[in-house]
Amino acid sequence: MDSARRERASTLLTAALAVALVLLFAMSLVFASDPTGRWMHGGSGSTHPDLPADIASAPLAAPAPAPSGSGGYKLLEFEDDASGVPVRWDPCRPVHYVVRPDGAPPGGEQAVEQAVAQVEKITGLRFTDDGTTTEPPTMNRPAQNRARYGDRWAPVLVAWTDPAEYPHMAGYAGLAGPDAVSGGSPGSRRYVSGVVYLNRQHLSEVATWGDGRQRIDSVVLHEFGHLVGLDHVEDPAELMYRTPTAQPHPNGFEVGDRRGLAALSGGPCFRDF
Repeated sequence: MDSARRERASTLLTAALAVALVLLFAMSLVFASDPTGRWMHGGSGSTHPDLPADIASAPLAAPAPAPSGSGGYKLLEFEDDASGVPVRWDPCRPVHYVVRPDGAPPGGEQAVEQAVAQVEKITGLRFTDDGTTTEPPTMNRPAQNRARYGDRWAPVLVAWTDPAEYPHMAGYAGLAGPDAVSGGSPGSRRYVSGVVYLNRQHLSEVATWGDGRQRIDSVVLHEFGHLVGLDHVEDPAELMYRTPTAQPHPNGFEVGDRRGLAALSGGPCFRDF
């Protein structure tokens, strides 16, 4: 290769590396600029646990009717690309959850209780508080942990944490998402477990603001919205907007959010597992 060709090759390589570095930097800014997020993760073990003793033969409660109108929401996951059927929780069994309360800010415990109550009222799902836990937040938490919770789906883990303990929390007020598993047949995919991780460092600072308690309530409810299957939207009027600390939502879920929750609610019981 002559010197001119070597020089051109070197210039092209330098330019390609520069473009790659710019793209990597831009991606890091996108991640860090979003103070909350949903985190889809995990999966179950190789076998499904036995049906729980508290499963019912009919939905545990009726969901609230959807507000009139259309749109205003986005769902996390569908059974397949063609059906348009959302993945959802089984309405005929309670959603069990545990709380790792370490470092919760003032009003944090009440915010979790209020979020559970509002999700129950709108969706008809029923939550069962299995008490506190020492389980730490982890990436890709499995949907089953027999050593800790026995032969069942792991209860949803609600944990107050911070970037020092859980580095993925950096730049976020909260991270949450459900675990979906399938029985292998069409239409069998459903949510069985999940996590709600809340940034105790950031939200302790928010608690000192004049409307801090309302903002904490909004963040926690936003994350529970992810847990039951809602994704982010681009409308700042909705609670599921990307930055729930941008403004408090004293009424909780907004009209579009509620339409999305209605789409995730009800349906037949799952009896295969």
